[in-house]
Amino acid sequence: MTGATRHNADARAIVPDDILRISTIDDARISPDGSLVAYVVRRSVLEENRYASTIYLVAAGATQQHDSRKLTAGVGRDTAPRWSPDGRRLAFISDRTGVNQLYILDLQGGEARQVTVLERGASNPVWSPEGSRIAVLSSTGNGVDDEQRSRPEGYIRHIKRLQYRFDETGYIDDRFNHIWIVDVETGDVSRLTWGDHPVQSLAWSPDSQRIAFAANRVDSIASGLHSQLYLIPAQPPAQPDFDADDAAEVIPVATMSVTGPAWSPDGSTIAFIGQPEDARAGANNEIYAVAHGSGDVKILTGGFDRSPGVGSFSDVWSPRDSTPLCWRADGSGILFVASDRGKVGIYEASTYGESVSQIAGGDRSISLVSQSADGGRLAFVAGSFANPCDLYLCAADGSDEQRLTWINDEVLGELAIQQPELSTFESHDGGFQVDSWLIRPHRFDPDQKYPLVQTIHGGPHSIFGHTFFFDMQLWASQGWNVLFINPRGSQGYGEAFATAAIGDWGGGDWIEQEKALDLAIDKGGVDAGRLGVTGLSYGGFMTNWIVGQTDRYRVGVTENSISNLVSFFTISDIGSYWLEREMEREVWGNLDWYIERSPIAYVPNMTTPLLFLQAETDWRCPVEEGEQLYTALMSRGVPCEMVRFPGQSHGQLSVGKPETRLVRRQVTLDWFMRYL
Repeated sequence: MTGATRHNADARAIVPDDILRISTIDDARISPDGSLVAYVVRRSVLEENRYASTIYLVAAGATQQHDSRKLTAGVGRDTAPRWSPDGRRLAFISDRTGVNQLYILDLQGGEARQVTVLERGASNPVWSPEGSRIAVLSSTGNGVDDEQRSRPEGYIRHIKRLQYRFDETGYIDDRFNHIWIVDVETGDVSRLTWGDHPVQSLAWSPDSQRIAFAANRVDSIASGLHSQLYLIPAQPPAQPDFDADDAAEVIPVATMSVTGPAWSPDGSTIAFIGQPEDARAGANNEIYAVAHGSGDVKILTGGFDRSPGVGSFSDVWSPRDSTPLCWRADGSGILFVASDRGKVGIYEASTYGESVSQIAGGDRSISLVSQSADGGRLAFVAGSFANPCDLYLCAADGSDEQRLTWINDEVLGELAIQQPELSTFESHDGGFQVDSWLIRPHRFDPDQKYPLVQTIHGGPHSIFGHTFFFDMQLWASQGWNVLFINPRGSQGYGEAFATAAIGDWGGGDWIEQEKALDLAIDKGGVDAGRLGVTGLSYGGFMTNWIVGQTDRYRVGVTENSISNLVSFFTISDIGSYWLEREMEREVWGNLDWYIERSPIAYVPNMTTPLLFLQAETDWRCPVEEGEQLYTALMSRGVPCEMVRFPGQSHGQLSVGKPETRLVRRQVTLDWFMRYL
């Protein structure tokens, strides 16, 4: 029933502490023969303010959570399970010695064996198809050792690059991920790639002789927003030289970026996700196929008008950009995920032309797709409005779907989970259909009126999708309506929709937010005098912008936001090369235009009490952005508070430390309760 609780009538209201009781599946891989799935469950350890991850094994046909078998102790973080080609061993990454290293577990019996002792650890393990080697990524540097970096008094940095720090990574300090080749039996490790540029993703050729990888070796931008496709022999040099050219061959593909290269079964073609060089901000990514040798490049998704990738996010489970491209065993198609109007499904792009068909869908968000060696079975993880995530198995065509896990059923069975109500309205200029969702309060009485909290997603090219959002459910449990929409700029609605907010933040997108609010009020059950607004990142920008344009909201919460577009250009890790593309005009020479479109310019209009949530090591929207607006408003007597979270990055909403995630929700709830 629309608006009703998901569980029984005795389900209790949600409280902030419940967020730490929810577990997530952070990775999953099907075995080569398709009979088993290894998956990773992450849980909170509040007393130590950390997370622990355990690898489990489950067989096809499981009917309850107890059917899963625990493979690792999970005292620390055991992650990235990867099957050997023969299915007899499982490689994984663990921090049980204090540093992430590669381990191998023989599934016939015995303890996991540590294989690497790399100084800065290992990540992203990929087996060679012949099964004797594993490629991993490990960071390297030019003389800045860990002892210097961790000096109590700090480290004096001499910076020479345009991009010298990156969100979550921190200061780069000339440390870059490179490919290392590990001998599975001996543990011997040899470095394969070199240079002052990070490798972002890699794939072995079917004959195990070459490795394709994505990296940016053209400019000083370290992120994946710029990257090229390279090919290198999989045999490290006998006498490596740190300053030597690793002789990687660039494969010309004329794209702005390369993500997730994947070889065809016959080794003739490499597929990857990329974006045209002249693409506008928010434009669709495409799936490309380049024929090795001839260099012929085809776009396989040109007529699809959706962007490959997850797109949606939540505050408990957000495995974005984590689903590899999967070739059909006969090379006829490539499987990928894409967002469509808030739903994320599995699609297949034909390699013979621009033909795309859906394999699995529904009212949910799918990620972490993997397939058996013969392509006959697929495993994937999916979440919905009512369930954070679980593991599923299906046939190659999407039929015979089975649910294999129930990791949060015990917790969810206690809680009052509300199903959002979907409405679609025409945009103010008649150009688009906009999706809007309204969550009604716990124990909603249509004859009564309740406060409403409007939440705005980030991006601006992210989306609200069919995912479990703890904050929204928490607020509904307090007796509040919750409104969220995908305004212009959001992915999953076509390229024209996704690019419609370029150069117009706070324009058409704000009008759509306001129209959605008016329509929600018209439905009844909303007290129009008790409204709140909140958002993170671009959603924080919009929160700041809105309270400078209207006083209809009684309270706001702005998290890791933008208040000044000019300062954002100079201090954000991506600002110097992302903002001008987003606005399609240079900052210098257009300072007045940028200031006019910055929330900071409207401080004299702001009267709404505002809570600032700030991650202190957020390099995407640095804390200075919040500080500017906080100081300006406090000096004018506007009720404001700031809560700062040390050591946290831009995505603290979903990946912050347990204490951060708990306190963040409690202070937000307290602030709303004070003013709503």
